[in-house]
Amino acid sequence: MTVRKADNLLRGDRTPAYVDRGTGAAELRISPDTWDQWVREGRLPQPCDTLPTGTRRWRWEDVDRKLSGKAAVTDAAIIGAANFGKKKESRRDAA
Repeated sequence: MTVRKADNLLRGDRTPAYVDRGTGAAELRISPDTWDQWVREGRLPQPCDTLPTGTRRWRWEDVDRKLSGKAAVTDAAIIGAANFGKKKESRRDAA
């Protein structure tokens, strides 16, 4: 027997890392149609493109960040890779 989402006690109060439109809309207390509209308007991020085709999921961290107006934080490894090979500021010679 399938457990209804509303009756699923395994999740508790924790929002999953990746949400579908129904779960995301429920977390924000909006309708799924409003969720879709906000995605089209850019109020919410686009779904992740790393999941299999037909599996539209949003990373909750990105949704939260977008709604709070915070800039996206880039992973330290990506920052390091972007700076690889760049010369650092020149040091002063010893006097």
